[in-house]
Amino acid sequence: MPMIVVYFLLMGLLLVLLQTTVLMPKTVWQFSPDLYFILVAYLAYRMDVLRSLIILFPLSCLLDVFCGTILGSYALLCFGCFFGIKSVSGKIPLRADLYQIPLIGIVYLLVNWLVYLLLELLQPGHQVPWFSWQIIIRALLVVLLAYPLFYLFDLMIKFSNHSPLAWNKLRLRTDNRRRRHA
Repeated sequence: MPMIVVYFLLMGLLLVLLQTTVLMPKTVWQFSPDLYFILVAYLAYRMDVLRSLIILFPLSCLLDVFCGTILGSYALLCFGCFFGIKSVSGKIPLRADLYQIPLIGIVYLLVNWLVYLLLELLQPGHQVPWFSWQIIIRALLVVLLAYPLFYLFDLMIKFSNHSPLAWNKLRLRTDNRRRRHA
């Protein structure tokens, strides 16, 4: 299933480019949704840890290059969200569709608050005030955009399983496949 990793890397690259160019006309714009966060949440819910980390590491580096203030802050945000959602979602005794989307908003607020505190310690006075109506709007945008993006990501997994270039069809076989067994 390495094609899934390639597809999600390309989708993540598209989401990062979309978020940093089209959806963010100003440096600090209150209505810019964090699309990468939805991808991070999806990976935490539906993929194993190794594939998710292979996808998240280059994306967090790209986010740091494009719009990071302190090198590694987006990596901290991505990995903190991933492991936060992964650890909490495994312990909730409810059906997954009841808690997944609201949990994205809660973890988004919590991790942004923790990153804000860390950045305030490293660069005091340079951050935008954390708790305002802007962070609530961003959290609501993340929650509202999670439904269509989760559907799109599910379609990507379905497409990658039925792709004409699926890796399981390209398996090499040994030379003795035509040998009769006695």
